[in-house]
Amino acid sequence: MSEPSSPKPLRPLLSVTNPMSSQYDTILYLVRQTTGAALVQIQIDGMPPEPVPADLQCLQAPLIHQGQRIGVLRAYGRDFVDGAAHLLAGFAVLVVEQHALWSVAQLDMLTGAMTRRAFMSELGNAVATWSRSGTPCSLISFDLDHFKAINDTYGHGAGDKVLRTVARMVRSELRPCDRLGRLGGEEFGVLVIADASAALDIAERLRAMVEGTSLRDHPEITFTSSFGVATCGEAAETRDALIAASDARLYEAKTSGRNRVVGAPGLVSAAAFG
Repeated sequence: MSEPSSPKPLRPLLSVTNPMSSQYDTILYLVRQTTGAALVQIQIDGMPPEPVPADLQCLQAPLIHQGQRIGVLRAYGRDFVDGAAHLLAGFAVLVVEQHALWSVAQLDMLTGAMTRRAFMSELGNAVATWSRSGTPCSLISFDLDHFKAINDTYGHGAGDKVLRTVARMVRSELRPCDRLGRLGGEEFGVLVIADASAALDIAERLRAMVEGTSLRDHPEITFTSSFGVATCGEAAETRDALIAASDARLYEAKTSGRNRVVGAPGLVSAAAFG
């Protein structure tokens, strides 16, 4: 009988199952250095999990923000130092604090959506993840139809309420892994970790939701929105190409009648049929 081979040494690895990975690099490094972990992951709820070696032990600590779980911090390894679980719980608090600080710095003050700069950074990271691992990535671009008429007729205060209401309603429909960004004026972008068919269904659901939304203080104001949907692989290979494809389909939705969704040619949303 041959002698069992010695286990191969683990290559130290840091990863985050989240488009916002770079902001956590220092914390992940410290987790590995202090606990003896070989692999550290931040799993944000709603993101697809990353595979890990089957022969590793796992320690984990929940990420709790304002009384609600937003994800989990996991450390994988063969041998952990004494008190590693306690250390990991402390680092989980730091991850949540970092997440909160990031939110304050990266969110649009009026709508609560991400700023254009922050959204573009996340979109670039998601496209890079798709290119590296095949994780699906789609961009939904939309804006409010005839928004200038709302401002001209009812005033900019009413227009701001429309923007806030739409942003709030859209965020309520998205998963934790998805992102809403305000790209300028009444134009928004939605990053969804979804393939072309699922992204089209999400866009159609959002379109119907916006159409059915009204303002409590201004029930006389009605509004709709137009959507363009593009997916990595189907429409583009880079971030800028994905943006261009989504914008082109948004323009098509506007010029073909508004209050509609345009996605990949030949692809029809199941949500449009109830």
